[in-house]
Amino acid sequence: MLNYSEWGWVNVSYNVHITRADDWAESVDNPITLEELIEYFNGKSDFEYSETFSTSGPVCMSSGGDFFLWTYGDIKVPFLYNNGQITVSHARDKIIEKMKEIDAMVQGDDGELY
Repeated sequence: MLNYSEWGWVNVSYNVHITRADDWAESVDNPITLEELIEYFNGKSDFEYSETFSTSGPVCMSSGGDFFLWTYGDIKVPFLYNNGQITVSHARDKIIEKMKEIDAMVQGDDGELY
């Protein structure tokens, strides 16, 4: 089960994006391709590719898409690929540091750079 206090997560949806565009909302104009990401993450032992992401516990959810699931301890953090970018919801310091390992810009919903 996720330990929200450890991650500092809040109960509001705020996204952080990995993009090559000057603004994450324009990622389709300068995309990171799914093929590039599959090749990149394939060499990472703490990531796995999945076409679904599911959670269980107090809240159960399942979603389809292109996910790169980062395993940190017993937690799986979904990095969702869509429209030429990767998006992580509720990303905090530990996750953002991991996101910055990818050779691209890390940008929040409001345009701030990390």
